[in-house]
Amino acid sequence: MLDADFFRRWMTATAASVDREAQRLTALDSPIGDADHGSNLQRGFTSVVNVLEKDAPDTPGAVLTLAGRQLISTVGGASGPLYGTLLRRTGKALGDAAEVSEEQFGDALRAGVDAVMALG
Repeated sequence: MLDADFFRRWMTATAASVDREAQRLTALDSPIGDADHGSNLQRGFTSVVNVLEKDAPDTPGAVLTLAGRQLISTVGGASGPLYGTLLRRTGKALGDAAEVSEEQFGDALRAGVDAVMALG
């Protein structure tokens, strides 16, 4: 079973990965974009970690919903709405359960992907 701590650790690990790869993400964005993808994601996931430490949601769904809201409000361009929608809809699909199974998480993640597809 997966609890809120698992999802907070996931967001923290994601933020660390984004920090580590920010320059590479920006370099990939440079030829076709405005060369800010890495810095935008870095700002967003740093904000996610900060708000999760401050508010400490107690359910998996609440962790992902809050993370998604933070990304929408702090990441510029299309990335904020896309990543934010994925996490918000996944969190909403998980509901208020204190723990979720891997299967429930998979189903909720599918709902998040579907929401991104509808947005796009």
